[in-house]
Amino acid sequence: MGNRSTRLYFFVACLFSVSLQAQELTQIVSVTYSDQTLGHVLDDLSKNYDLKFSYSADYIPLESKIWVRPGDKKLSDALDDICDQASVAYRPIGGQLVLKYKEKEAKRTSSAKIKPLKPKPLPKSVPQTTPIYSEAPAPIPPIQEKTDPFSPLAKQSIKTIPGGNKVVELDAEVVEVTPYVTSSQLTVGDNRLAQISLLPFLGTNADKSEYITNNVSVNIFWGTNGGVDGVEVGGFVNTIVEDVQGVQVAGFGNTVKGNVIGTQVGGLFNTSGGEVQGLQAAGLFNVSNQSKAVQASGLFNVSAKQTTGIQASGLFNVAGRGNQVSQASALFNVAGGHATTQISGLFNVGGDIGWGQISPLFNVGKKVDGFQIGLINIADSVAGLPIGILNIIRHGYNKVELSSSESLLANFGLKLGVKGFYNIISLGARWDQLEVVNGNETINGNFMTWGVGYGLGTAITFSPRFLVNIEAITMHINEAEPWTNELNQLNQVKLLFDLRLGRGSSSVFFGPVGNLMLSKVYNEDTQEYGSLVAPYTLRESTSANGVNSQMWLGFTGGIRF
Repeated sequence: MGNRSTRLYFFVACLFSVSLQAQELTQIVSVTYSDQTLGHVLDDLSKNYDLKFSYSADYIPLESKIWVRPGDKKLSDALDDICDQASVAYRPIGGQLVLKYKEKEAKRTSSAKIKPLKPKPLPKSVPQTTPIYSEAPAPIPPIQEKTDPFSPLAKQSIKTIPGGNKVVELDAEVVEVTPYVTSSQLTVGDNRLAQISLLPFLGTNADKSEYITNNVSVNIFWGTNGGVDGVEVGGFVNTIVEDVQGVQVAGFGNTVKGNVIGTQVGGLFNTSGGEVQGLQAAGLFNVSNQSKAVQASGLFNVSAKQTTGIQASGLFNVAGRGNQVSQASALFNVAGGHATTQISGLFNVGGDIGWGQISPLFNVGKKVDGFQIGLINIADSVAGLPIGILNIIRHGYNKVELSSSESLLANFGLKLGVKGFYNIISLGARWDQLEVVNGNETINGNFMTWGVGYGLGTAITFSPRFLVNIEAITMHINEAEPWTNELNQLNQVKLLFDLRLGRGSSSVFFGPVGNLMLSKVYNEDTQEYGSLVAPYTLRESTSANGVNSQMWLGFTGGIRF
């Protein structure tokens, strides 16, 4: 009798322990593991959630790598995921979670490589029961004893082994224990034809909304669902835990943690934590982790990683590295990798550029296969033309030159750009023996005349050692004073022949120069308008408004580095 009472007490205690443990396993936890060992995961769960694991370190693969997606979930769901990856089964016994290695499943999965944090595929359809449908739910299959690594259970003795682990030794008399049913087994279905909701979890899918994928989803105000494989329409906001395949439309916005394959249309915004393939259109902004799509919005578009497609917005576009994207915006575009085209109202910044960059302020690129049009263009190399006031091309036509001519005896020139199109910054000076009237005083001496100018040019290559430059430059000339306020402009057209010296990059150049001097400088001695820079004139005239023009043909020569 005493022995029978002892067995009954032990049986009731086991049932109470399993029930209590089952309640603990339904608690909501927030865990994230990426490439962590099973041993580390078990220690972390024990510390944060007061769990007690019993296992033998000789039989449990504690070095197995574990990946768990971030987010809130039931503890039982997290344990199911963790144990499946390590081919381990768990069972609540005596206030502890007993772990046992599943040899058969380990053999089946030994050749498969676990990949981290990839979206789960959309589940297969199973029967459902809701107020809309009348068919009965599919019965929950009974747990087969032959697949249960813990059955049959026997009397247990728990002892501590070195390292802090515990091992459960089972022996002798069999004790029947009610099997623990996981939350996934309690789910009515993973896929349903349709659902309708008023607010999150207030609809036909009730508290299982975040686990169920729907072919048709209607959210009157705001809805939360596991996934969409078809069409979803929301009055304000649609929230999806996994993926969307099809069409998603919301009055305010759509939020998807996984991938979107199809179309997202939001009155204000669309976001995706995974990849978007198709179309994102929003009144304010679109945000995705990566995209192979068209993103169109009123304010901005952001794709954090690899981007292929088109981004068009009212303010700006941002795409991550490794892209092949075309961007158009009112303010600016930024692409961390390859961009086909960038057009903006202020500036563009990109990696390698396929077709071109156009903006009024500046463009920045690396290898540009096309062109750049902007006030300032910066690149490593440009296959086409950089058209701007200042072009800084790292592997381009960049030259420093020293020269002399009959107009200005000493000249310094800086050429920046590519051979097809480059900018010229020029400085020049000359010294003349003059008689200058300063008020009531007349000064005789050697005075400097100097000029600063800007120009454009192109170089035509005929051979590795010979090319021809065609250049146009305009310079403001300051005659015998620090700065001349009147019009005093020297305009030049040059045809220069360039011969490279030896194997280096230095060269000599020479050629004719056509000069046109326009001046309103007034000479009080002669009481005439005109500059003194011209050594002679082929043609000279003065207009009615006092602008003197002088034309002559000159010559220049120098050395380039």
